[in-house]
Parts: sequence; structure tokens; C-alpha cells
Amino acid sequence: MLRRRALRWALAGADAVVGTLPGPLAYGIADLLGRAWHRWAPARRALVSENLRRVCAATGRPSEGPSFRRLVRDAFVAHARYYLELVRLRHLSPDDVVAGLEVLDWERWEPVLHAGVVVAVPHLGNFEPYGIFVARHGIAATAPIEEIGPPELFEFLHARRGAGRVNIIPVARSRRPMVEALRRGEVVALVADRDLAGDGIPATLFGHPTTIPTGPAVLALMTGRPLIVASCLRAGAGRFRARAWPVVVEMTGDRRADAAALTREVARRFEEAIAEAPEQWWAAFQPIWSDQRQAAEARE
Repeated sequence: MLRRRALRWALAGADAVVGTLPGPLAYGIADLLGRAWHRWAPARRALVSENLRRVCAATGRPSEGPSFRRLVRDAFVAHARYYLELVRLRHLSPDDVVAGLEVLDWERWEPVLHAGVVVAVPHLGNFEPYGIFVARHGIAATAPIEEIGPPELFEFLHARRGAGRVNIIPVARSRRPMVEALRRGEVVALVADRDLAGDGIPATLFGHPTTIPTGPAVLALMTGRPLIVASCLRAGAGRFRARAWPVVVEMTGDRRADAAALTREVARRFEEAIAEAPEQWWAAFQPIWSDQRQAAEARE
């Protein structure tokens, strides 16, 4: 009980401090903490290195040497920046947030989003500013999130995701609300580059086998809504660039086969998004590929 109370106080204190710091100072502290994390977490550093090495090998980047080591260090800094930005969102006005956001091809995608769409996103960059931008254009959006422990941390993050402008729901109770939202012509966004349930479709990601969740594809097929992949990359302190890709395959009428084909196309689009800024792929802090998950299970 005492530890949980101390966690609440610590989170409240961090929120108060981060909310009052000038932007450059806040980012400077986040960068310092990210570099310290990189230095003093050898096991996590090894995992991130392994994951980014696979991305680099598949995309023609150096997978050894000084430039690769900088990429790994930058991944820790980018991850620290994400949490800083998540906490700071509630202390910023929507105008301040979207002022630093560039949305590519918005004229193309705005009518699609207004009509209702399933959006699959990877754990990449920071998609919170894009959610605020969409809400400011009168587009209702729903996003499920994983319930993590301890409860105090989940509640803290839950209260900040979407900055009160996106309907955030626990993933365990999300299917019906997501279907209803899509049928109302709203947007549903799912983070789908990690198969947490372990029942996804076999796919290849950066040349290595893994499984990808079928949720986005199944929702699109159930509701008849289009499926797209989107990303929102950090372009600097408080600056972001968002873009989207269509997910289109030839339909066969076989629901299971079509869901599998759509999911593999989502994986291909994820590769394109992640390849733009591998250091911002914070899923790399967890086991991604099938061999890694099997090795982790064997150690338990």
C-alpha cells in the first residue's frame, strides 16, 4: 500500500514539474535521462541493438560500428522523449500541439477519416499529436490501449493518452465499442505491430518471421470500412510529421484469407513507416520476432 501511494506521489510530482518546465529544458532533461538509461541498462540495450540490427540489415543501413551505436543510443533518447511528450500534452493547448505538426496529403485523407476508417499504427514516434489534430477537425476517434501494471501507472497514462480528445478504452473490452464507432462513421486506431495475444497471422517483418495481430483487418472486413496505416514521426523538439498509406489487397470473399492478406500488407506498410526512423520504433524495446518470443518463453 505504501509503495503504491509513493508511486502516485512520484507520478503527480513528475507531472507538476514537467508541466511547468520550458520546452527546451524539458527536452534536455529527457535526452539526459535517455542517454543515462542507455548506459545503465545493458540487457535492454542488447535487446534494442538486436532488434535495430535486423531493421538496419534489411534497409541497407550499417548494423555495426559507430553510426549503429548512435542509432541505438538515439532510440533510448527518443523513447524518453515520448514519455515526456505524453506527460506534457495535458499542459499544452491543442493549438500549441498542432502548430508543430505537419500532416502530409491531408486533403486526400481528411474525407476518408470523416467517413470512418480503421487505422493501424506501429509503436513509432508519437501518434498523440495526430489524434489531437484529427479531433480538432471534428473527427471522432476511438483507440484501445493495453492495461499495464501497476494500476496507478496505467491510470496515469490512460488519463493523458489522447489528451481527453480521443476515446481511450481498455483493449480487453474494446471489440464492441470499436465496431459501433466504425458503424457510426468514426475512426478507430489500433497499435498493431506487436502480437500480445499470440494469435496473430504469420508474417515477415524486416526479413524475419513474426506474427501480426489481425484486429485491424478483421474490423475493416466486419464493418466494410477502409484500412490504412499511419505514422507520426518526431521531426524535432515539439515538431512532428504524420503520413498515411492505404492498405489494399485483392479480395477473395474468404473472410479468413482476406484478413490474412490484409494483415500481411499492414506488416509491409509498417516496414515502410519504421524504415523512415528506426530509432523512433519503441516496440524495439520488447521481443518482436518469433524466435525472440520463443527464447523468452524458454527462459521462464
